[in-house]
Amino acid sequence: MTPSLSAVEAFWRNAGVQLGKQWKLVVLALAVITVVLGIGLTRSEFATGQDSYLNPDSQVALDNVEFQDQFGGEAIILLFEAEGDADIRDLFRDGDIAEMRRLIAELEALREETGLISSIVTPLNALEYSSELLNGPGQAALLAAPGRDEAGAETRSADISTSFVRLGAVPNEDKVIETGTDGGEPNPEWIELLLFDNTGYEIVDGEPVPPSIDEHGIRLSLAGSFPDTQTAVGGIVLTGNISLDDQSLITDEILELLDTASFENFDLTVTGSPVYLKEINDYLQGGMITLGLIAMAVMAIVLAVMFQVRWRLLPLLAVAIGVVWTFALIGWIGIDLSLVTISGLPILIGLGIDFAIQIHNRVEEEVVLDHDEHPISETVANLAPPLIAAALAGIVAFIALQLSKVPMIRDFGWLLMIGVGILLIVGIIVPATLLGIREFKSRTADRGESWVEKIVVKLGGLPTKAGLVLVFVSLFLFVGGILVEGRTKIESDPLRWIDQDSQVVEDVDHLTEATGFASTMGILVQANNVYDDDVVTMLWEFTLDAEERPEVITTSSLVNTMGKILKVDGATPIPPTAQEIEAAAEVAPDDIRTALVNDDATAAQVNLRLAASSLEERAVLVDELQDDLDARIADLDIDADSILLVDLPDDQDPVRATPSGLAVVGVGLLENLSANRAVLTYFSLCLAGLFLILRFRSLSRALLALVPVFLAVGASSLIVGLLGIQLSPLTTVSGPLIIASCTEFSVLILGRYLEERQSGLEPRNASDTAASRTGRAFFTSACTTIGGFAVLIVSPLPLLRDFGIIVTLNVAIALLAALIVMPPMMVWVDIKGWLGTKDQVDPSTAVVLAAPAAGGQLVAFGVGTVAIAGAAAGVYALADTSEDTSQEIEYAAVPLPTTTTTTTTTTTTTTTTVPEGEDPPTTEPTDTTEPAGPEVDPADFPDAPPEGTVVGPVLWQLLVDQGVPGNQANCAVQTSYTIVDEQTLLAMGLADGNPEALDVLREGSAMCGVPEEAVEAAIAAQFG
Repeated sequence: MTPSLSAVEAFWRNAGVQLGKQWKLVVLALAVITVVLGIGLTRSEFATGQDSYLNPDSQVALDNVEFQDQFGGEAIILLFEAEGDADIRDLFRDGDIAEMRRLIAELEALREETGLISSIVTPLNALEYSSELLNGPGQAALLAAPGRDEAGAETRSADISTSFVRLGAVPNEDKVIETGTDGGEPNPEWIELLLFDNTGYEIVDGEPVPPSIDEHGIRLSLAGSFPDTQTAVGGIVLTGNISLDDQSLITDEILELLDTASFENFDLTVTGSPVYLKEINDYLQGGMITLGLIAMAVMAIVLAVMFQVRWRLLPLLAVAIGVVWTFALIGWIGIDLSLVTISGLPILIGLGIDFAIQIHNRVEEEVVLDHDEHPISETVANLAPPLIAAALAGIVAFIALQLSKVPMIRDFGWLLMIGVGILLIVGIIVPATLLGIREFKSRTADRGESWVEKIVVKLGGLPTKAGLVLVFVSLFLFVGGILVEGRTKIESDPLRWIDQDSQVVEDVDHLTEATGFASTMGILVQANNVYDDDVVTMLWEFTLDAEERPEVITTSSLVNTMGKILKVDGATPIPPTAQEIEAAAEVAPDDIRTALVNDDATAAQVNLRLAASSLEERAVLVDELQDDLDARIADLDIDADSILLVDLPDDQDPVRATPSGLAVVGVGLLENLSANRAVLTYFSLCLAGLFLILRFRSLSRALLALVPVFLAVGASSLIVGLLGIQLSPLTTVSGPLIIASCTEFSVLILGRYLEERQSGLEPRNASDTAASRTGRAFFTSACTTIGGFAVLIVSPLPLLRDFGIIVTLNVAIALLAALIVMPPMMVWVDIKGWLGTKDQVDPSTAVVLAAPAAGGQLVAFGVGTVAIAGAAAGVYALADTSEDTSQEIEYAAVPLPTTTTTTTTTTTTTTTTVPEGEDPPTTEPTDTTEPAGPEVDPADFPDAPPEGTVVGPVLWQLLVDQGVPGNQANCAVQTSYTIVDEQTLLAMGLADGNPEALDVLREGSAMCGVPEEAVEAAIAAQFG
């Protein structure tokens, strides 16, 4: 033995003695460390937000943060469904509208109290917005549209005429929707006018006659809020970028508030991403602790039944301390607990208990079988080096998880590395200390025969000649696993991570059935001014094409709302103008405006409601939408003096539009999970192999320890691939877990075999002796490890349950492979002389894991090290290690150019020249008395409404309804248009009853001899 090895052995022997002698100090130190580290548990935070799925500096993450800053975070969906013979009109009558007003008032109070609600969008304020639009910007846009659509002017005019008749049927004082709790019941005709377009309406004797409810057409601009005549949809948008705890808190309060809702004619269903994310968070903070306790209980049962030693539950104490230290330390470090990291609780319990069991078993072995004077010293000297080697092999295997592009999986890697290291330390110190004082005070006299050890001897009793066959079987399975690796699919939809029998999932599925949509996607649009005509036109055309896709159920935005108001069947779809969009934003209720556009108009949202689909299909949709938007932006023909170019950086597009929201985060998670998924397993295997060859200084010893690993990894991939099992994010890390757990056992089994060979036993006797002495420890450890993983199977979350099933099965294969495959292989390889044990026979020293550095062993060691290092480098080269490129984008807020309407008055002045010294002639007053007849003769005009105008027929009808003859009414309208043309009148506010515009109508009517009282009556009938 070299001096360094002697020094190492001396250290461990002394440590074993001191742990027993200084047990009081050790216990005190453990208690102090536990208290200090325990503070870290209070610093732990739970996270299931995008930072767990996406790298925070990626463009997708940055865009989503910006999107949520501007328009809020996740939305709680409110689904109202009519019961019996009721329809959506009944939601705004009697007790139901009062109940909705109450809920809105209480939600607003909750927003004021917590600051965790961004906007409250209900069917009521959606209808309020429709009312404001029809009373102002929407009506003006409709009246102006025929002038912009020559081909569809006639169709539009007919639609406008019907609209004006319907508007005239509602008194002006009733054309209002009040959302406050003290508001009255709206006029039913006004409700109907706001909800339904002109489909099926007939004008009979100047009065609108509605169709049956089944034939009504929902206004296109309200399709997002009212999918059909029986259904209404609302949403409570939470404040963006809040913590998961805050999100769960406000979701709880909102759900509690909405539980009090009681509608007479409607059933209310509450769902949405905050609801199922809350369920995940609740489980994280409670369910995983339950699973941890179940894991401890399972292990207690395993220890009680299989581990026939004194103080058999002692390993649980070591594990409990180690787990507390681990989670406390990651709290101090600042690693958040996510669905992946928190699942490490039962896993660490399973992995870590092996260390304490091995120490405990070896102490009793030294006391009872070998009657060693210093059993703790002998135990630590012989077992600490293999335990450390096994733990380090696992830690090195977990390093591979840092290649994952998913932050929570990288955090999981850190948790496992830290946890295994801590559990190793505690697993040596706690049992060695407590058993040391126990043996000092009450020495164990009888070990008892264990049926478990007999089973282990039988398991490892395959004939030596089977060794070569087992090597080929392992390699065959490993290669087969590689071949089927590409067949596996990943489930990255958070909704499918939770209990599929839960009310939450049932509600989301019901939402899809009732409305057609399952989730939403926001398009973040940025420019110096999103009201600019170039931006508006681009978004309108994008919206039209997007809604043609089967994946898109409907869209909502300012552009979409105004565009749908202008959309008339049979007419050309035309985009709204910049001024119309700006006017629409000004009259929008605060909650709706907040959800669609920011205060300085540099950002807007186009919200797409999407049909149910897989994340793979969603990824395709996101890419296609992004390509479509990029192409439209590239094709913009922007004037050099456009406001879109003001203060624009040279490398920045004048308009930017990108998909954002939870759907896009899910797609990003899918891409991150897919990247490097297979590489994680193979890189982990290479790292473990590289560590083992360096630690053993032997290619043969390293490969021997890896053969069961090859078998387990191959079997894992084959099982998943051939059975078509869909992987969850957790299952993607099963490869490194299997490698770590199996390598740990392989190293310990090989280490004990080398110890027995070093003591002078022949290969087969060494194998049988190792099995008989350590069988109970290895088999118990195998069962406890499997039990730790198996506990996840009882989780109601498919995310954890599927992971538990697959990993439990694979770890069971791996550990059985270690117990069955390794013994005959060790004997076979050793007989061949490839382990280098013949030169290491020395019963007086502790086990030496490293092979002699001489002859063929040295050559194979050098070649093997280079080969495995090269393989590791090659696998690493295949990994996607590229860093996300991103940039912060800002736009300068630039207002729209001011548009003014100028009316020019021409004054004719007559100048008379007066000779010097004479008085100027006086001008006698002119008699201005009008002649008895009209200034314009109505006889020259037809009795029919004026043609070629938009609102002319409506104005004509208003006069005729007051008893004015048809030709005289035609004259009044046509004459008014000679004073100020129709387009200018509309711009002046004719549709809104602007006094200046009405004065023009009065003047034209007077010129045609229409009685003043008839004109005023017509104006009052329309405008009040």
